[in-house]
Amino acid sequence: MSVDVLAFAPHPDDAEIGCGGLLLKLKKLGYSTGIIDLTHGELSSNGDLIKRQKETLAASKILKIDVRKNLSIEDCSIVNNSENRLKVIEVIRTHTPKLALIPYGKDRHPDHENSYKLLKDAFFISGLHRFNFKGKPHRPHAVICYMLNYQFKPSFIVDITCHYEDKMKACKAYASQFYRERAANSPTYINSKYFQDSDMKEIFDY
Repeated sequence: MSVDVLAFAPHPDDAEIGCGGLLLKLKKLGYSTGIIDLTHGELSSNGDLIKRQKETLAASKILKIDVRKNLSIEDCSIVNNSENRLKVIEVIRTHTPKLALIPYGKDRHPDHENSYKLLKDAFFISGLHRFNFKGKPHRPHAVICYMLNYQFKPSFIVDITCHYEDKMKACKAYASQFYRERAANSPTYINSKYFQDSDMKEIFDY
């Protein structure tokens, strides 16, 4: 199945935070969309795999995406090696996206930075005609980096005003990860009220 736009996320919930509004906007414009999670986020301080899978399903329905897959790379161990590149290349050659959305290359979480390196190299190799692997050679026609923890000066800004409410619903579908009035099991940066009141309101789609 070909998909026009694929967002790649180090962990479930990263695409929702970084480019959920853009995915909603492109879907509204008639493009097919999808998310490829690199890990299951199994090392998250709160929640468990079963709960996070349910949250991911709920968020996917809100975003109305056509495809969601998980590459099952080990959480906090995303490395740019042959095994992981082949997982990404298989996805690229299977779904032949025109546009890829990936994390920015500098971030507080090493998985976010390492995802950028892995994806950039895998996209290039996927387009090599002599690289003997499944499917036909393909590269996304355009690659856009989205913002997660560290802010940077964007090349352009996408207005997601009409989709912001649904974007936030998709983010909050991850109830185990984000701020709740009742205390979370383990306090973290993203489930703090500070993150909700400041960083979450500062997040735009680039």
